[in-house]
Amino acid sequence: MSEFELSAGVYSPNPLSIVGGEGAVVWDAAGEKYIDCVGGHGVSSVGHSNKKIAAAVKNAWTNYAFATARHPHAVREKFLEKLSEKMPFEKSKFFLSNSGTEAVEAALKFARLATGRTKILAAKRAFHGRTFGALSATWRPEFREPFEPLVPDFDFFAFNKVESLEEKINSETAAVILEVIQGEGGVHIATQEFLDGVRKLCDKNGALLILDEVQSGVCRTGKFLALENFGAQPDIVCLAKALGGGYPIGATAFRSDLFDDKKIQGLHASTFGGNLPACAAGLAVLDFCEKENLCEKAAEDGEFLKQKLLVNPRDISGVNDFSPKIREIRGLGLMLAVEFKIPAKEIVEKLETAGILVLPTGPKTIRLLPPLVISREQLNKISAALSEILNI
Repeated sequence: MSEFELSAGVYSPNPLSIVGGEGAVVWDAAGEKYIDCVGGHGVSSVGHSNKKIAAAVKNAWTNYAFATARHPHAVREKFLEKLSEKMPFEKSKFFLSNSGTEAVEAALKFARLATGRTKILAAKRAFHGRTFGALSATWRPEFREPFEPLVPDFDFFAFNKVESLEEKINSETAAVILEVIQGEGGVHIATQEFLDGVRKLCDKNGALLILDEVQSGVCRTGKFLALENFGAQPDIVCLAKALGGGYPIGATAFRSDLFDDKKIQGLHASTFGGNLPACAAGLAVLDFCEKENLCEKAAEDGEFLKQKLLVNPRDISGVNDFSPKIREIRGLGLMLAVEFKIPAKEIVEKLETAGILVLPTGPKTIRLLPPLVISREQLNKISAALSEILNI
């Protein structure tokens, strides 16, 4: 029996069977190679089959007993110490889990515990995960409606409109949860004015600010956290995806003083949260990002690719012209979206035929989340293929 016959059926099937990968390239069972701009939805930032991450996981798996987070370990300690250096807090605390949706679930629970309130406000177009709490903060009706009623006391406001949040937030609000860049929502970037306004409204009403960096974190936007591009000051940060280099891990970071006056011992836990192979992978990822300057590389490569996609290479007038089939290019670093004036489905299919894998994110938009180790040669191939498809 095929995998599709045995699986639950919740995923949209793609018959392309990926059997291997290295760096920014994957290949199928027939040996055909593809430049991967899906990157496991942003998981594979340090590249497929990264030997340093694999070695760290193997060492932890073979040399250490399985130990829950109740027992301290040097590997976990080093990982958390290094991760704390990347956080926007003077002192940080962490809860480790296995995925982005778990990181968000912990953040929502912590916000309710810390404030004693229940109301959570999220942005329209937001995507925060598929478990009940995270799904309650996720906007898209097609994700929500089959499972309603969801967790009560969640509401939505318009992204990038401070006045919309001002109408909703009050003294009963526990937290506002936001993506600095809405990935699943189409790679829409928060404005400086909006983020500053959200922070002021949270302070005014005694609410916490949760920033979801599950997809945008770990150097993706040219900074370790996307919030650094704006100097945003959250109370809680959610991380996952690229943090483990392909090994499942989630992290919920928060201000160390959040529970100064409350006892939370025993109120939340995760069997596999903070397991040693995951922490070893996370530590190796942080080391690799620093040694390879992936933040700087992502910023430079993202700007390079945007220019290559925006400029009409056949325009002999010297003017930077846009393809009449492209409406807009959005994003920071190597978290990019190209919105077309034509359906994205045919673009996705033609790019796959040309040896490039991309994600649709809306009816007329594709999302580019390549491994940050991608080469300029590979970026040139992406822009050349797209130019040919669009007949630029």
